[in-house]
Amino acid sequence: MNQKTLIHDSIDLTDVLTLIIQEISIHVQLFSFLDLSRITVCIASNRKNSRGGIYGKLVPLFFEGGAEQVTYRGRRYKMPPVKRDEVRQKYLIFFYMTKFFDLDAREKLRVIFHELYHINPDFNGDIRRMSKGKAAHGHSRKDFDNHFENELNEFFAYIQETPYRKFLELTSRDFFTSFSKVKGRRMKLPKPLLVS
Repeated sequence: MNQKTLIHDSIDLTDVLTLIIQEISIHVQLFSFLDLSRITVCIASNRKNSRGGIYGKLVPLFFEGGAEQVTYRGRRYKMPPVKRDEVRQKYLIFFYMTKFFDLDAREKLRVIFHELYHINPDFNGDIRRMSKGKAAHGHSRKDFDNHFENELNEFFAYIQETPYRKFLELTSRDFFTSFSKVKGRRMKLPKPLLVS
């Protein structure tokens, strides 16, 4: 068997990650409020030789409480509307190449759960606010992750029996050696616009 026969067709990483998130929304009660038609999954690149641990990032597309505009230092701002298939999006989720894809399967799922847990349970385009002073994570990231630890364990056991297990086990290098083309949706981070 030559090398060519071992290489599969192209793969879209964001499509598969979206399907995994859909599985989570179906099988994990904690995330049953998610509407995948209003969440766009993207791939971003880590800076070369960057240290640190940025694996994923949730970007809310509305302000606190789901507000369309906010006043900051006397100026009014709004977020530019982001649409996919003519539907206005409420959240973008970025997963970073190569760091996210080089994690083991369980840690990849942990990052996915972590980013999903940032989504406000009211699904209003705002983040889940953990405390007044430290809205994003509260007092510690470890405590933040403890909120979904049991659900993560149960879902990790479930996904072992699905076709997604193999995907989660692949590293960034595996993708490029196993597929003829590796694709993924990329998008610039939207920035608040000054309202005239």
